[in-house]
Amino acid sequence: AHEVVLTETVVETLEQFETEEAERIINKLGIGDFPGHFLDRLKNHPGYKLRIGDFRILIDWDKDNDVIYAIDAFEPKKEYRELGKYREVWGVVAR
Repeated sequence: AHEVVLTETVVETLEQFETEEAERIINKLGIGDFPGHFLDRLKNHPGYKLRIGDFRILIDWDKDNDVIYAIDAFEPKKEYRELGKYREVWGVVAR
């Protein structure tokens, strides 16, 4: 199984959600031995997304070390346009 690491950013975001929503997201992050089945590659961005109901979790997947990093959680209709702020996570300089 893959190790799942919650970043400080996603923890802060989940603290703003209702308890039930936050618990659901944390429980769904345990995607087991087949993350490729659950993760969708993002267009024009080096990360992945995990769909959990009305929310999306921004993911960095370290395939070599079997680690999944949950970067942030958001509602897609509001926040896909803001993904540029995460480019430093992958070493890409935002313009």
